[in-house]
This record gives sequence, structure tokens and C-alpha cells, in this order.
Amino acid sequence: MEEDKVETIRNKYGLPLHYYGDVVRKLFIAASIIMIVTLPFLTNRLPVPAFVSIIIIVLLSLAAGFLAPRNKLFISLNLLISIGAVLVFEYYAVDAYRTYSLTDMLFAVNQVLAMIFLFASYYASKTTRSLFNKTNNLGEQG
Repeated sequence: MEEDKVETIRNKYGLPLHYYGDVVRKLFIAASIIMIVTLPFLTNRLPVPAFVSIIIIVLLSLAAGFLAPRNKLFISLNLLISIGAVLVFEYYAVDAYRTYSLTDMLFAVNQVLAMIFLFASYYASKTTRSLFNKTNNLGEQG
């Protein structure tokens, strides 16, 4: 009975049972939008030039776009990107809090981005774990 339910889910959507790439993609795009909207206001306080920030935003959007259910490379890459982004944005959130204040825009933006990437890393890790299991939650050899 349970196998029929799992098989129905697989056939209906054609995705592995624990694929959260669509969630990761939406989180990456949300982060990209936040970064590009706030860039003009924060560019003089960022640790990198504006051009580097724009390149990072474009690469993040591309990473979201290339994500596919059976593409182990981009699933793994998105996990690494999200973990790295949590580390970077939370570091700069703490730094902005110490340097400026709790109400500073730089602190708020970095903290929100760190939280978005924390959720992205959670869902990316679930997808990665599922993809690299010996059986892919559907009983098939992977």
C-alpha cells in the first residue's frame, strides 16, 4: 500500500521523493532580488566593489536556474553555495551589528539573507542526502 503511494508520487511529478530543488531555487531567487534591490543603498559599505556584487547576484541566479532533479553536480553546488552564503552573510551581519546597530539596514539585510540561505542549505542538504543514498527513497538502486 505504502509503495503504491510512493510510486504514485513519483509518476505524477517525475521527481525523487525528497527533491526540494524548487524550494532552493525560490530561496536563491528571493535572495538575489533582495541583494539587487538593496545594492544601490549599501554599495559604499560592502567589502567588495559593486561589480563583484552584481556578478555574484547573476551567478546565484544561474545556480538556481541550472538546478535539476537528477543533476548531482548542481544539487551539490547549490548546497555548497548555500552553506558558504550562510557563513558570509551571518559574519557580516554580526560585524554590522557590532559596528553600527541593531537598526542598521546593512545588519538587517545581511541577517535576512543569512536566514534565507540557512533554509536553502537545509533543503539542499535534504535533496543531496536523498540523491546520494544507495537507494533513492523509492527502493531503486541509485
